[in-house]
Amino acid sequence: MVQRREAPRWNGTRWYRPPRAFLDDQLGFPLRKMQELGEIFWFDFYLRRIFVITDLEAIRHILQVNHRNYHKSPAYGQLKLALGNGLVTSEGDFWRRQRRIIQPVFHKRNLRGLYALMQEETENYCRRLDGRRGQALDMAQEMMAVTANIALRTLFSTQNPTDQAEMYRIMSEAQEWIMYRTTHPLFIPLAWLAPRHRRFLRDMRKMDDLVYGMIEARRRADDYPDDLLSMLLHARDADTGEAMTDRQIRDEVLTLFAAGHETSATAMSWTLWLLSRHPEVAQRLEAELDEVLGGRLPEWDDLPRLKWTQQVLQESMRLYPPAYAIGRQALVADELCGYHVPPRSIMFISIYALHRHPRYYARPDRFDPEHFAEAAVRERPRLSYIPFGAGPRMCVGNHFAMIEMTLLLAALWQRFRFEPVPDHPVEPNPLVTLKPKYGIRMVVR
Repeated sequence: MVQRREAPRWNGTRWYRPPRAFLDDQLGFPLRKMQELGEIFWFDFYLRRIFVITDLEAIRHILQVNHRNYHKSPAYGQLKLALGNGLVTSEGDFWRRQRRIIQPVFHKRNLRGLYALMQEETENYCRRLDGRRGQALDMAQEMMAVTANIALRTLFSTQNPTDQAEMYRIMSEAQEWIMYRTTHPLFIPLAWLAPRHRRFLRDMRKMDDLVYGMIEARRRADDYPDDLLSMLLHARDADTGEAMTDRQIRDEVLTLFAAGHETSATAMSWTLWLLSRHPEVAQRLEAELDEVLGGRLPEWDDLPRLKWTQQVLQESMRLYPPAYAIGRQALVADELCGYHVPPRSIMFISIYALHRHPRYYARPDRFDPEHFAEAAVRERPRLSYIPFGAGPRMCVGNHFAMIEMTLLLAALWQRFRFEPVPDHPVEPNPLVTLKPKYGIRMVVR
């Protein structure tokens, strides 16, 4: 009989009690234990095993080679309460069909058509910000607002500030409730009794009324704008010619709105904060913007020339990846780099720890966009940097996000400077995305 080889185990918890060291520090815990136990280790979590992974071969196996055996972890099931069965939460044949329909929507020619809407919202925001010079603002909230406006404009062509504010509020509060349920699994059977859950359900009904109303109005319209909602309404399965139902479109637009604007806003917040603390990087950014743009908003054809701008964004997402971890669940038993994986085991791929691995980054804790110079990227294993995930389930909107953030950063840094408010604590908070716990308060100059 062949002896099963077990991965190293962290013995700091038992099946009947929550692993507080992990739950209280989902960023630092994998980074510390990686040095102690290696790049694959596990611990008990309510009758299951959680494997913490930063090994590239294991990541390749889970996300690419044997991805059909690794469905989204149970945490994504909680997201379904808000997002339904969209690309982030769906599985199997249904997911493959949806991905096949939606992928062409994000083709370069469509993104180019949406770029003018991004420019307009960016210019509107810069005008508003110009009147607030000298004020101390929470730039995390500011970036959430502007990316939400861009998302709603490119999704629905809406410029209704009431609808924008309500959709943003609902999704922000929903995220906090979903994260609480995810980290307190024993509470879930009783969650329906909580007033917070009833408020969540009321809010989601409001969100449905807004979204279904937009879908119905668009179906009735003879003339329609070239936004993402129109593209989704007219998208067809290449194999069957079928379109999506209203429910499927609702789930996908909420997924695109929630996942899209939140990740971009979080990345932009950390970027502005890092630039304010590293004047040498900021000076080089200013020089590039002056040379390429000369004070104007970047046009579509300018984007490839803004190389340092994009390196700044990439380095920011290395240190503070908005999606700081990937969760998967093994459907059946497997072998991972020679280690036995029981069925139903949870795979916690720590992107935060991977991006700070000294094997792949000579200065892992330093903000240095030279990490993304062409030569440095060529020398590094590809999966050592995965802010948008990897494999078939890589984020469908990754190019949209990079275009949006490049435009925003170029526009903001040409006109404004941002000074951190002294003594204001800045600390990452791993919710659904890696938000700053107390915001990022900065004085606009």
